[in-house]
Amino acid sequence: MKKILVLGCLLMSVVGLFGQNKASQEVEGYVINGVVEGKYKADKVYLLEQKEIQGETTVIDSANVVDNRYTFKGGNVKYPRMCFIKSAVPECTSPLLPFFLENGTIRIRGNADFFMNSEARGTINNDIFSFYNFLKRYVNDSLMRAFIIDSQIHGVQDEKTELEELRRRSDLMKRREREIETNVFEQYPDQVCAPYIVYLNMKHDLSLDELKALRAKIAPNLNEHPYTKQWDEFIRLKDFKVGSMMPDFSLPDQNGKMIRLADYRGKYVLIDFWASWCGPCMKEMPNVVKLYKACKGKNFEILGISLDNKKDAWTAAIKKNGMKWPQLCDFLAWATAPAKACGVQAIPQTILIDPQGEVIALGLRGVELEKKIKEVLNKK
Repeated sequence: MKKILVLGCLLMSVVGLFGQNKASQEVEGYVINGVVEGKYKADKVYLLEQKEIQGETTVIDSANVVDNRYTFKGGNVKYPRMCFIKSAVPECTSPLLPFFLENGTIRIRGNADFFMNSEARGTINNDIFSFYNFLKRYVNDSLMRAFIIDSQIHGVQDEKTELEELRRRSDLMKRREREIETNVFEQYPDQVCAPYIVYLNMKHDLSLDELKALRAKIAPNLNEHPYTKQWDEFIRLKDFKVGSMMPDFSLPDQNGKMIRLADYRGKYVLIDFWASWCGPCMKEMPNVVKLYKACKGKNFEILGISLDNKKDAWTAAIKKNGMKWPQLCDFLAWATAPAKACGVQAIPQTILIDPQGEVIALGLRGVELEKKIKEVLNKK
């Protein structure tokens, strides 16, 4: 623990190290000077952009590799963001090299056979990210060395003891990595690497209150950055629960007519996310059909939102199952706006809202769903 605290103190003391990059950071545009060590079996590398954290990548430029060196140049970067240099060698073990694209001169050095092990330096976020990765490697290496020493002293122990030791080391590694992530975030809340590191590594392990508390520490200059907005959206979805207001949406029905959720204000509405390719959805559908027949016309409606991407499969499933309520689909599958707005990650999924649009039940199916709807309708 003392060693990680020492490293934490070291992290706090490196502010001066990045001060020398301030002038570089204010330069209009960027220059990437790359060196590939070893035998590179291609004549190009590619620059890939990733607009969202863990999102899809797009090739935005390419550069010739001459004498194991390459250069990219570009205009002003409004929002520094994670990008990648990609190897053009098909058999490259790890072809993507991550770095922050930002204004200034970025120096990259890496191995021809393993791009992931490369390092980017020269600008503020890349220097911080490099130091962050150094600290994480230190934790991993030190724990591995401790494991080797323990093995030399004690030899192979019984299975129970070995499992307990594995669990202890894993928990210790996670705690130390969390300390590093927290230290980096709190030291540099005005740099893009701060929301990036939290969103990439910490968001699923923190409670909603912890996420909100960290978000409040982000500097105002990052409020409009896409990474901060992505974090805000994650918080909103994590906070989507009974008592939340259902976001309005508009989708086409089978005839192409646009249907708005707001058009059903004043009724209890069950929003049913499903797809023709979803086995559990098809298994559940007879229960939904039965429910609709029992409750239709009692100030109640169902809106079916399909995550299909093929019209024929969608319409065939509607006909086969006798789904008489409004069916909506824009064939964007998981990217359809209502699914993204409600954080739908698995189907079937149901959301029951009251006449004012407030969510009163989530994820109910079968008998529980029927019981809840009949309960609220009888209250009216």
